Amino acid sequence: MSPRRRCVGCGRVAPKSELIRIAAVSDEDVPGRLAVRDRAGTMPGRGAYLCRDGGSDEPDAACLALALRRRGIARALRCTVTVDPKLVESVSP
Repeated sequence: MSPRRRCVGCGRVAPKSELIRIAAVSDEDVPGRLAVRDRAGTMPGRGAYLCRDGGSDEPDAACLALALRRRGIARALRCTVTVDPKLVESVSP
């Protein structure tokens, strides 16, 4: 059984295989840190998790919206972050 993690958006507890990991990285173009998707799940540091959208490989739009509104990603990563615009665009209609 895979380890269980809590989604920072809706709060659902699920196996890691059902969630998407977000990690903070330093970027020269963005002041502070940038929250990006960790596809391999191997980036160093803390991680924040979001629910997957059904069977796809994208984050659930509702969970991402809740996480952004509640600042759940920054709280889970324990630092001030700017969410990667590519991550937000991937779930926009």
